[in-house]
Amino acid sequence: MKTATLFEKKENKQSTSSYLEIDLDDLEFYKKFEHGAEFLSFPSKKISNKTLMEWFSVNEISFWWFIAPVIHPRYKEAILFIDRLSNFLEQNSIKKLELHGCYDKIDLVKQICEHKNIELKLISKNNYGFQIRKFAKTQVKKSFYKKISKQKLDKRIKCYEPYKTKEIPKGQILITSPGIYRRSTICNDGNICNQEFFIQPILDGFKNKYSILNIDLDYTFKGTTDILEERLNSEFDWVPVDYFLSNKQSTYVDDSIKILYENFKSLQKNDLTNIFTYNGISLWNFLKKTFNDIFLEPNLPTYIHLIDQLIIFFKSSKPSLIIQVYETGPYAKAFEIAAKKLGIKTIGIQHGLFPSDFPDYMCKQVKNNEFEFGNILSDYTFVFGEYYVNLLTKKGGYPKNSVIPTGNLSLNNVDLIKQNFSRDVLLKKNQIPDTKIILVPLSFRLKYHQNNPDQLILNKIYSHFKNTETIILVRPHPGDLLDQQNFNELFPASNFVLSKNTISEDLFLCDLVIVPPISTIGSEAALYEKPTILVNVVDDDMSSYDDVYQQIVKHDVARFSSLDNLISNIESIKKGELWKTNESEKRKNFLSMFFTKGEKIDLIKIIEDILN
Repeated sequence: MKTATLFEKKENKQSTSSYLEIDLDDLEFYKKFEHGAEFLSFPSKKISNKTLMEWFSVNEISFWWFIAPVIHPRYKEAILFIDRLSNFLEQNSIKKLELHGCYDKIDLVKQICEHKNIELKLISKNNYGFQIRKFAKTQVKKSFYKKISKQKLDKRIKCYEPYKTKEIPKGQILITSPGIYRRSTICNDGNICNQEFFIQPILDGFKNKYSILNIDLDYTFKGTTDILEERLNSEFDWVPVDYFLSNKQSTYVDDSIKILYENFKSLQKNDLTNIFTYNGISLWNFLKKTFNDIFLEPNLPTYIHLIDQLIIFFKSSKPSLIIQVYETGPYAKAFEIAAKKLGIKTIGIQHGLFPSDFPDYMCKQVKNNEFEFGNILSDYTFVFGEYYVNLLTKKGGYPKNSVIPTGNLSLNNVDLIKQNFSRDVLLKKNQIPDTKIILVPLSFRLKYHQNNPDQLILNKIYSHFKNTETIILVRPHPGDLLDQQNFNELFPASNFVLSKNTISEDLFLCDLVIVPPISTIGSEAALYEKPTILVNVVDDDMSSYDDVYQQIVKHDVARFSSLDNLISNIESIKKGELWKTNESEKRKNFLSMFFTKGEKIDLIKIIEDILN
């Protein structure tokens, strides 16, 4: 009988013909990353003749659309774990499984083993300690979350205090953007500076023409002030979202939370084990804790309070238009709902590539006559290109005339950028030799999430290139606190370099780009004509990937590769090789379809037409 032991994390694992040790990192090999298309059907699931949208509604608003962004990461974690563990057990003919970690997933493991007739043994001593810690955290979570939320608000309001004397204009255009979208980039004069991704062309075009009020959104748990301080000291007027949240909470918020929680308690009287399922496995026990967490700060109480305060603010200082980056986020959703209450026009801006199973955008249940409690969308959504227009209006529920292709607003000056760059200057800046450069832009935060496709790709590249002249330029995921020191602990070879460049510099400098089929950069590299490899870290089957990635390959702007064939694919691409757009009609069509490349877009006129 073949036995396996599952650990959370373990070095130096044993492996014999009858016994295997495995951890979560190893499980990554057994299923590719995906968002989970089944989640898109959740809002319409009926329980006692009411959909989930209705169960979480109050005052004609369904708060399911605020809850979903909190539930979905946990759901995604569950389905990936189920598929990966199931595939591991089947492929290795495991008959007995010992659990030596992953105790938060005990219920999932029990069901998997029961379905597959596999004997399960729990290491009870470790499990007992885990359950004690879990119980203790639950007892203090409410007060802890409230304390952290208060500290975050106080910290950010203190940062804003010196600027409170600025008068907030009336009738202004209001623009919201999370702090993560202020980054180092190439300005129009060719110099490097910190600017706003996506909204900078709007700020520049409207400067001295309209009154603009910018709102800094911060989705981090403990709060940050670096970007906020930078924005407050810029030439544009910025206010932290905490400005609205610092006002006293009204009884409307408490009353709404009470109604929603009573609804939730009534919902739980039903058998939910057969409602939240995946491949015959019930997810309810795994998700239940997260559902309870949505009633704590900084979740529903914060979002309902924000809606209430925005309605008050808009009544006294009604904006003429609201423009939002990451308009699907819960803070932005609060602005959207408040705007709808007062008849204020809104625009959302696409902030990255998304596949057809991405729940932030791909909802069918849009608020209309059919779905009274459907998702409330922006009046207009600016997308990169016609491909996303079709995706949102044909596969999603967006109205046909509401989606407008404008190109990627953070790359609207890409041709000017390329003209101003010099490879020699960039090599000198990075202190690297003029040799072949492989860019690996991370899709995950490597410092916090090490069991992911990025890690597997880097491990493969490191094992082959660590003693070569080839430079591996690794670009951290935005928001990751990864620095050269802790990067060197993972990859100590001198030719592995952590990038401090702008994305444009990295794409200009490199000879090829290596990413899993997740990253936006996998399509953006085509604007720089750089060879790109999309790596499947699981197997050789590329046909199951979403159409958005299939299109990238079909139009000759990237190749698919398995992890096993990655090195040979890398070595087939020469230093200085370009996949030139003017040599391929497919690539021209791709850039037009994905980025509206070649078409003259008057962004300011489009917005002014909406404004008027």
